[in-house]
Amino acid sequence: MKNYLKKISLLFLLACFTVQARAQFEGVQITPDAKISLITCSSGDDLYAVFGHSAVRVQDPTLGMDVIFNYGTFDFNEPNFYLKFARGKLNYKLSAAHFSDFVYSYAQDNRSVFEQELNLTPEQKQKYWLFLTNNYLPANRFYLYDFFFDNCATRIRDGLEATFPDQIKYNIDHLDKDYSFRNLIDLYLPPQPWGDFGIDIALGARIDKEATPYEYMFLPDYLSQGFANATIEQNGQAVQLTGKPVTVFVQQPPAEQPFSLFIPTILCWILFVVVAAVTLLNLKNNRRSRTLDFILFFAAGLLGIVMLLLWFATDHQATAYNFNLLWAIPTHAIAAIYIGRKVVPAWAAKYMAITGLITGILTISWWLLPQEPHAAFIPLGLTLFLRAEYIAWFEKKKELVAAKV
Repeated sequence: MKNYLKKISLLFLLACFTVQARAQFEGVQITPDAKISLITCSSGDDLYAVFGHSAVRVQDPTLGMDVIFNYGTFDFNEPNFYLKFARGKLNYKLSAAHFSDFVYSYAQDNRSVFEQELNLTPEQKQKYWLFLTNNYLPANRFYLYDFFFDNCATRIRDGLEATFPDQIKYNIDHLDKDYSFRNLIDLYLPPQPWGDFGIDIALGARIDKEATPYEYMFLPDYLSQGFANATIEQNGQAVQLTGKPVTVFVQQPPAEQPFSLFIPTILCWILFVVVAAVTLLNLKNNRRSRTLDFILFFAAGLLGIVMLLLWFATDHQATAYNFNLLWAIPTHAIAAIYIGRKVVPAWAAKYMAITGLITGILTISWWLLPQEPHAAFIPLGLTLFLRAEYIAWFEKKKELVAAKV
């Protein structure tokens, strides 16, 4: 709670400084002494911050101005905020604040801040300044956020290219590691095992396509590397786009995270072992744990419904074509009601046999599909396969016994 209140306070302070900065840009032209830089911030502890952050600093000592332009802000007071966020319709905006306050907020979160000055002529600085201030106008500052293709990093890259069309060249082929978008975000997720699990469950096959080095720059670290290896045309010659990174603030070494069993993969294997043990006891005692079956398949069905809504009821591109729906089948939520009863309809038993077989085949052949699974899927798939087939077998056995009688 203390950390939460601290972050809310910092956001409030930054909002106040943004209001003060707003009137400073009207009719302002920066001087030749001005400096424009790419600012890159390191990962934070929270999932939303783990991928880092990018912003643009404009410093003009002659005007006494030192301001940060930040494309990564949004308004909590926007009507239907959470619904818009879930549906992919939340507007992010370009904000502006004093640079010292921006750095203070990141220092409070123990996140490093690095600066790369853009190697621009006075004319180019003025041109980019006009782009930024025009982008900051109330009519222009809002945009529909997309984590992979339109975010705080890509807005800076695309804005610079729009200001200087066909004048910036990236020499980044050496960055090519044959990464998919999922591989790229996985680089940042070891400290966030539950975030990694949620992302792999919610995001579909679209993020498993191989990304180009240019597309890597949706991540702030790769934007920094991309700018460091780029050139810009000046008077018919190509010059380096940025200077070497300078450390503005360096984080203290984070505390080593203790080993924890409370991570998705381990817990899912524990679930499989428990369910396998219950199934063996059921087999020995000639019975079926109906409550277990109801909970297991109702939960899988609800999860599938969420995935289906993320695919078809939102504007999120990355949630489409989610092959997790082959095991978290939305109709499980309906079937669970019937398999939780003492008398199971014949169709429900057949449904379990068919879907269980699908899940079993999927578990051993996922590598054939165009989507990389989370490691926890293997025990989850085995668990659902085991219980589905046991339900089908048990109900068939009951039917045969009843027929003999």
